[in-house]
Amino acid sequence: MGQRIVGSHIPARRYLDRVRVRSALGRVARVAIPGVRHVHGQVARYAALWDDANTLAVTGVGPLWVVLGDSTAQGIGAPSHDQGYVGQLRPRLDAERGDEGRWRILNWSRSGAKTQDVIDVQLPRLEALEPRPALVTCAIGANDLRPTPLEVLIERLRHIMGRLPAGAVFATLPQGLRPEKAVVANEVIRSEAPGHGLLVADVWAHTGPPWRGKVASDGFHPGLRGYADWAAAFAEALGLPPAGPVGSQP
Repeated sequence: MGQRIVGSHIPARRYLDRVRVRSALGRVARVAIPGVRHVHGQVARYAALWDDANTLAVTGVGPLWVVLGDSTAQGIGAPSHDQGYVGQLRPRLDAERGDEGRWRILNWSRSGAKTQDVIDVQLPRLEALEPRPALVTCAIGANDLRPTPLEVLIERLRHIMGRLPAGAVFATLPQGLRPEKAVVANEVIRSEAPGHGLLVADVWAHTGPPWRGKVASDGFHPGLRGYADWAAAFAEALGLPPAGPVGSQP
């Protein structure tokens, strides 16, 4: 497993108290706020749908695309699991192949994942995979912006960049979440990822206000149009043509 970086000096009792309070508040929000409850209800369902799709991808034909990351790769907040950035990017990749067949997707992301989860779980799965995939994309770090000290986040991002295969696409952190930390982390990604042979999907540059119609009903995850901005960032990194406008968020 990857190195676990401990950066917090909060006493154990205080830390556990904070976790309990956040967990309790999260449970209350999921019950009391319909939009939050709706999006939270997607988590298990979208994970199961991707797991089913992964089973088919393993035995299918065509180039293999491995997706690493968090809920944004799962499509949480979009109307369906395949309308997040992964699902919106796939038709553009398929169009580049013409009649040669569709891409297969192994989506190993998980909702709630942090950088440490990619290090401990997702990267080892990728490194054990044979044959090697034709494409790897990774968007991670948004869930670290609040709890993870900046220096620890940067060290983990560097660790991930150092283990991703050359040619993989690594995303910057989006706008809207702890910008004072995201800006610094993004500068590290932009300046150091190319040195590892990685492409940079500049999600930060493609996201931001006006937010109307781009955010899911929980007020946190991207919606359909928000994920279109994410897909545009990955398409730009891969040299794919831009897509037309998507429908408004239902």
